Amino acid sequence: MTDEAADAAGDVVYGLLRLAGMDVALPLSALREVVPCPLQLAGLPASAPGLLGAIELRRLVLPVVDLRPIIGRPDERRPDQVVVVVAHDGQVLGLLADEVRGVTQLPSSALVAARAHGERLLFSHTFRHPETGRAHSVLDAAAVLSRPGVPTVDDVTRKTAAVHSRGRGSGAARMLTVVRCGDHRFAIDAAHVHTTLPTPDLRASVLSGPTCPGVITYAEREVPVVDPLALLGLGRLGRDQTGAGLVLDLGTGYVVLALTALLELAEVPAADVLPLPSYAVARPELVTGMVEVDGVGDCLVLAGDALLADPQMSGFASVNTAVASTTDRGDGAATAAAVAAATATGAPSYLTFSVGVDVAVQLEQIVEILPHPASLTDTAVDGLLGTIVHRRTAVPVFCLSTLLGRGQRPPTETSCVLLVSVDGELAAFAVDVLRSIDPLTWRDEGQQVRGSAEERGATLRTAPLVRVGAHTRLLPELDLRAIARAATAGRAAGTPELATAR
Repeated sequence: MTDEAADAAGDVVYGLLRLAGMDVALPLSALREVVPCPLQLAGLPASAPGLLGAIELRRLVLPVVDLRPIIGRPDERRPDQVVVVVAHDGQVLGLLADEVRGVTQLPSSALVAARAHGERLLFSHTFRHPETGRAHSVLDAAAVLSRPGVPTVDDVTRKTAAVHSRGRGSGAARMLTVVRCGDHRFAIDAAHVHTTLPTPDLRASVLSGPTCPGVITYAEREVPVVDPLALLGLGRLGRDQTGAGLVLDLGTGYVVLALTALLELAEVPAADVLPLPSYAVARPELVTGMVEVDGVGDCLVLAGDALLADPQMSGFASVNTAVASTTDRGDGAATAAAVAAATATGAPSYLTFSVGVDVAVQLEQIVEILPHPASLTDTAVDGLLGTIVHRRTAVPVFCLSTLLGRGQRPPTETSCVLLVSVDGELAAFAVDVLRSIDPLTWRDEGQQVRGSAEERGATLRTAPLVRVGAHTRLLPELDLRAIARAATAGRAAGTPELATAR
């Protein structure tokens, strides 16, 4: 891509890749799709630096190239690597990559041209990511496909699609990531996709339930995985049907949609996304329409903005748990052993969070975690922020910081609400930010109980001290049920506040 072409192109959407320890980018116009790379590839009667072999991709036997030997990097193989299908001038080639890291849109003014005397580079421009500040190199698709001795094949699927598309008229286009979940096919705007995972390592978790089959480790966090079929009211995705993942960044954290397979990245005319009657789907607010994708068939088009704003998705995003490394733990071996022993012996799990001070509560007390409501019905009761309606139930929302004698704290973008069941009724507590979910590793069993037994854990003063997970510090263990009982009993007796001794 020349400087003149870049200036004329305006804003361009790029797919972000991790390759040979480097951050690189490809214009989405050159990035066809991403598929898992098998450890064993089919042989080809050709020889060229970096040529690994070929994979079968629908109508294609696609040659696959690893750029690392060409640029002098170690060419180690990993089972989680992917093949990026790169296209230029009617030809396609598979490019080995470590992972896909989402998309970004940039103006041409953000690109800096790169040149080398006497040699054609594999990249044409560089830029800094507008959000992370990381340096990226824009791969030159023409240079990659024109490497000496590297075979390419005709882009037959796109030629068919181009002939078919010409009859639809011109207009705005949408770039969609197309996926399969069991027997269902979905599409979502590529701009809403943070990255894709070809083979997520799904593990059971305390968060596991009908909508969340487990968690995976991503970006040094333990991230909840959501079953899109359960979310949309279309059934359940079997564990044996989960073979890929689609990472969404909700701002407060990540959520991974469980998939059976990543199908392709498809460009379709915006007019081809047809509206769907609201009564035709169980969650019409999460489905924007249907589209027919060439070579794939009919797909439900997910409403990306609504999906990222969905309260249930936001709740899962808010409980990303940092995966501590041994360098962060002081005595790493001893701490890791303590956590492993606690998990093996079935120690209870704790949710840690902040109300201006970090505290812990047994996870089994929490019925549900909700995003902080945008609005509440005010009741003008001290310590009570208001009420919300959740699942056809009116729920009072308390400011936990106020009940603990620390004063009311205004909500922020990390604030959330913990839902607790108390004597058959629901109560909610607003907190500042969630920290982690970890097993109990130590409790101060000999701590003297101050106050009555019913008050133990209802105030910071009476809360026993615990240590959870890899944390070395001691945290007060709150009893949210006891706090709720004390708060509601005080209201019933006409007492405006809890006792001030905390």
